[in-house]
Amino acid sequence: MSILRNMFNSMLVALAMYSKLPVPQVDWQKKNMAYALAFFPLVGVFCGGWLLLWHYLAAFLSIDNFMWSVGALLGPLIITGGIHLDGFCDVTDALSSWQTRERRLEILKDSHIGAFALIGCCCYLLAYLACWTEIQPDVQTCLFIGLGYVLCRILSGLSIANLRCAKTSGLAATFASNADKRGVTAFLLVWLVGVAAGLFYLNWLWAFCGLMVAVACFIYYRWLSYSHFGGINGDLAGWFLQILELAWLLMIFLLQRLAI
Repeated sequence: MSILRNMFNSMLVALAMYSKLPVPQVDWQKKNMAYALAFFPLVGVFCGGWLLLWHYLAAFLSIDNFMWSVGALLGPLIITGGIHLDGFCDVTDALSSWQTRERRLEILKDSHIGAFALIGCCCYLLAYLACWTEIQPDVQTCLFIGLGYVLCRILSGLSIANLRCAKTSGLAATFASNADKRGVTAFLLVWLVGVAAGLFYLNWLWAFCGLMVAVACFIYYRWLSYSHFGGINGDLAGWFLQILELAWLLMIFLLQRLAI
C-alpha cells in the first residue's frame, strides 16, 4: 500500500508542478517525487482531452475556424499555466544575448522578460495560431495531435531523467535528483510504446513522419543544451516541448496540404 500511496503522491506532484489542475497538495519529499516524471505525460492527456472536447463543442455551437483555432491554442496554455512557454521565453532571451555560457544560465534564472523573449513569444504564438487556422480538425486529427501532446511530455521527461543537468540546482535538477531514474525511464518508455501504437493505428504514415520529427527535435535540443548551456534545465525542457508541439502542428498542416 505504501508503494501505491507514493505513486499516487508522485502523480499529484506532477500535476501540481506541470499543470494548473486543482489537485490536493502533498509534500515534495523524495519518496513523493520518485515517480513524478513518470506522470508528466498525464498532463498531455488532459490537453488532448480538451482538444477533443473543444472539437465537439465547436461543432455543436457552429463555431467558426478562427475561434476554434483560438480555443485550440488557449486550452493547453490554460491547463499548463504556460509553464513551458515561460521556459521558451527564457531560452529565447538567453540565446539572443550571445553571451557566455555562464551569463546565459544567469539569464535563464532572471524572472524578468526581455525584449527578445517578448518578440519570440509573439512570433511563436502567431505561428501556432496560423497552423491551427490551416489544419482541418476532424476527430482523427484531434486524436493525433492529442497524442502529440503526450509524446512531447514523454520525451521531455526522459531528457530530465537521463540527460546531464546544466546545474545542480533548479527544478529540473531537483526532479532529476529525486527521481528513481530506472523506474521513471521504464514508465516513460511504456508511455512511449503506447503512444506510438496509437499514432500508427490512426495513420501509419503520419506516425512515421511524426516520430522522425520528434527524434530530430530531440537531437537538436540535446545538442543545443550541451553546446550552449552545458546541459539541460527546466527552461530548456520547456523550450523543447514548445518547439516540438509547433513542429508537430506544422507537420500535420503540410501532410494535409499534400493530401498524404
